Amino acid sequence: MAAALDAGATALLLAIGGSASTDGGAGMLTALGARLLDADGDDIVPGNRGLAGLSRAELTLRALPAGGARVLSDVTSPLLGPAGAAAVFGPQKGARPADMPVLEAGLARFADVLREAGVAVDPATPGAGAAGGTGYGLLAWGAVIAPGSAAVGEALGLPAMVAGAHAVVTGEGRYDDQSAAGKVPEYVAALARAAGIPALLAAGSIAADPRGFAAAASLSELAGGSAAAIADPLRWAAAAGADLARRFAAVGNGGD
Repeated sequence: MAAALDAGATALLLAIGGSASTDGGAGMLTALGARLLDADGDDIVPGNRGLAGLSRAELTLRALPAGGARVLSDVTSPLLGPAGAAAVFGPQKGARPADMPVLEAGLARFADVLREAGVAVDPATPGAGAAGGTGYGLLAWGAVIAPGSAAVGEALGLPAMVAGAHAVVTGEGRYDDQSAAGKVPEYVAALARAAGIPALLAAGSIAADPRGFAAAASLSELAGGSAAAIADPLRWAAAAGADLARRFAAVGNGGD
């Protein structure tokens, strides 16, 4: 982020997730100019372990770029609590049960000190817990959280491309009940509906009814199982594309 700003970036799209940190974005804010100090006025050590001794924050941060900063994440977890950064993602990244209260206390201390420093971000904001709480740190900087699919699509000019197409193919590794909650396939299908063209789905596996698609193909089904599809994904992706093409051609010629 700092390098992008140094290079003259006028806006930032920040895709966050998959972090092994649980520091609330403390390290990121430090890289942007913040000083996180203990009771003696010394910099705290990096990571969550330093947050327990945090006493004061000096938030003289780099300015946001003129076009702002948008945080792209499909995580809606808050910073704290049973659905928060430590509770949900800590165990996934190797935290032990005995670590959980320590991680949670560090994040709570961080939020308290930032509030004392004038940050008005509610730790309960959806997405604040993304990437070990990095979502919270970005909100404290002034970034906004945006639906990832739509923001990336707009940056790529996807709405205009779909509007000029005869059909659109989309997909993901596993299509399931969560796919309609803002993930890429539903976003692309919505663009197709708005353009009045069919949307076709290709997925590694399909575990829910793919409503809203003119046709759907599962690589696992075509390959005879998920292991076979994973072993040779390019072959079965091509097979799925061919299957969808045949079915689209049949629909276009008055077939089923």
